[in-house]
Amino acid sequence: MKRLRKSWQKARAFLHRRVTGPEARPRDRGVALLVVLAWLAMMIALVGELAYDGAVASAQSANARDEIRAHYLARSAVNLSRLLIKIQQRFIEPTMTQTQKMISQMMGSSKDKDQSSSMGSSFGFSIRVTDYASLLMGLFGGSKEDATSLGDLVGIDVSGIKGIGVNGGDLQAEITAEDGKIDVNCGGGFSVEQPKQRTVFRLLMGLSASTRYDRLFSESDANGQFYTRLDVARAIIDWADADEQMFSPEGTSGSEDYRYDSQKDRYKAHDNRYDTVEELKLVRGVTEGYLEAFQPYLTVYPSDPNQACRVNLGAISNKVGGDCAPILMGVLRAAGMTDPAKGTLSDPALLDDARIYPIASILCERASAAGFDNMDTITNALNKPETLVRSDDPRYRLRLHPLQQAVARIVAAPGGSG
Repeated sequence: MKRLRKSWQKARAFLHRRVTGPEARPRDRGVALLVVLAWLAMMIALVGELAYDGAVASAQSANARDEIRAHYLARSAVNLSRLLIKIQQRFIEPTMTQTQKMISQMMGSSKDKDQSSSMGSSFGFSIRVTDYASLLMGLFGGSKEDATSLGDLVGIDVSGIKGIGVNGGDLQAEITAEDGKIDVNCGGGFSVEQPKQRTVFRLLMGLSASTRYDRLFSESDANGQFYTRLDVARAIIDWADADEQMFSPEGTSGSEDYRYDSQKDRYKAHDNRYDTVEELKLVRGVTEGYLEAFQPYLTVYPSDPNQACRVNLGAISNKVGGDCAPILMGVLRAAGMTDPAKGTLSDPALLDDARIYPIASILCERASAAGFDNMDTITNALNKPETLVRSDDPRYRLRLHPLQQAVARIVAAPGGSG
């Protein structure tokens, strides 16, 4: 054992002298340095790879967790939205209707059963639970603190209720009634209905009639072409119908010749219903500016067939998605048009934004605050807008000429959530 130890010591001393001693050659020292550097480089790469793989695996797990959580939160929001719509249809609207009938009978304002059922005497407002969807979503999909605060606000102790509030996320939903917009598909498809198309045309012309939109029709498009309001409204309708006749409000016209296949990016007209509102970008004359101005007030989703392409004013509100005054201004102008093809109005004052916008804003505020329950509420507001604002409001003395019959032709009778 001692011999082995001595032999090992001698060998180590010899190697030490060979590497570090005076007789050691520089080449021997360089080899050792290279070995150490190679080993360090290998260990750094190995550790870095392990750290990177661990970070990627952790991120993938977190993403998968968040994706599953977001999926079920979204499903919960959709299911809660459906529940609110069912509550509106099955409970709130029948209750409002029944209560209106009872009040009419008690006040003796209806002479017979038919008059009572017409809701001539009414509250003057409608309750739309869908307008408060975001608030109600906070009770189920917000944090525990949010749910507790909301419960305290309505006087409910939610501390012992299961399923209230969520951890690690929240859910939100916005419910909008599409029949409060202009249905560009109405009257189109393979079964062309010209009376409905004329209603859509009148609404499109009324929506774009404001002088503030003149710049949209005074600038050329990407192909250097200029298009009028009439050209754009006609092209929007012709894109959605399957016939080859160009739409005309007078009923007679030539064949469609929009030359979509002669442009740089060639394509053919859809000649069927729009799939999305964004499809309007393909229609001749519809520019980015046009869509930016009017897309919030257009829809491709079919409305109630009984509406006959008219706009349901009971579904209009500015609680979700901006100002509703432009669509109301468009409806009023469409109602007052004597010749939609020429844009002729029964009262030139309807083209004056300074007069019509304040009245539209009054109607918009009224629709957003309490909704419209029937046509009487709307026409009364048109005849006496001063009854809906304070006496110190600058809009107090405004008045629009009676448009009851004209408005009735172009708007649908309000009906709850639309």
